Amino acid sequence: MPVNRYDRLFAHIASITGLLTAAQIEQLFRAVEAGEARDMATAASRGGALAGDVSAAIAILASELASRRIAENIEPATIVASGKTGPVKNRDSQLYPRALGEYRNLKQVARGAMGIIFRGEHRNGRVVALKVLPVQMVREPQDIERFKREVETITSLMHPNIVRVFDFGQDEDFYYYAMEFLDGRSLRELVQDRGHLSPFHAAEIVRDAARGLAYAHQHGVIHRDVKPSNVMICKDGQVKLVDFGLAFQKASDVLTATGISLGTPAYMSPEQIEGGRAEVNERSDIYSLGVTLYEAATGHRPFEGDNQYDVMKRVLFDVPQAAQEANPATPPELSRIIGKAMAKNPTERYASVGDMIRDLDVFLEATGKQKQRGAVG
Repeated sequence: MPVNRYDRLFAHIASITGLLTAAQIEQLFRAVEAGEARDMATAASRGGALAGDVSAAIAILASELASRRIAENIEPATIVASGKTGPVKNRDSQLYPRALGEYRNLKQVARGAMGIIFRGEHRNGRVVALKVLPVQMVREPQDIERFKREVETITSLMHPNIVRVFDFGQDEDFYYYAMEFLDGRSLRELVQDRGHLSPFHAAEIVRDAARGLAYAHQHGVIHRDVKPSNVMICKDGQVKLVDFGLAFQKASDVLTATGISLGTPAYMSPEQIEGGRAEVNERSDIYSLGVTLYEAATGHRPFEGDNQYDVMKRVLFDVPQAAQEANPATPPELSRIIGKAMAKNPTERYASVGDMIRDLDVFLEATGKQKQRGAVG
């Protein structure tokens, strides 16, 4: 029997959350098409690909999305091609070398779905950060091509508020690029330590990150993964936007990352969760920027849940509590800026990051003057 919209959505959700690999999704599609199972949820639980309760949870969300005629045009082949190619479990079992090319003393400092970050030293003594393509992704030519496209994308973006790339290369089966090592902390770490930031500090950090994002947009690059952990604050106060592994260039048909709408659900715009690249644009990044500012100012994300499916459902259908209500210390004007950036309807958001920056500048100037008056008084 043909794969229906419900089954496509089930597979789409399982893919973006990393619960099923591309091979598993393809196998489940074949099982449904051959009539071995009445739907993807049944095939997944019966075949042991997913636990029954997990499969049921995905099915509930898929059913709700299907009823709203969301993601009707996502084809099975697209979903399969977007899925992770390696095993879901034991991702850190692969050993990586202590040296790559001209870089030595590699030490892993972070890991994400699209790459592993090492601290390393160039032979001239310069300390750098190396992003290395996971070995399991090297098996697929499309993943190598996407990684190369990521390198091309980020090297084309020279801006004070975007992490700078120095070099890229290949050492046997390892593909990597070297970028500046940022001595500092992420916005996420700051919020975790302090509970929340002052309205002025939160707006200032996000404003600076927005400057880098605006530059990327001017060069046709959509980040697609704006969140507190991808905003770095260096010890000298410089703010840097990092990790363009999920970005795409509007002028290109090739995504720089696997996945039709990969990302962290709590920071993804409704249209990004729904799927369909045509609707993911600059305003999708603006939404994520609004969520980032919300968390910095209030200490928590606008949409929380017991699991990713619950979070995605709330992003799609719930109205968030205003930032000023979540934290009464948030000024009304800053709460308004956040609310406009996070509007469910993209057309109701800021038309550009530049427009949001201007409102943040006005807020920061007014808040700074109030501080000066308070100091004088």
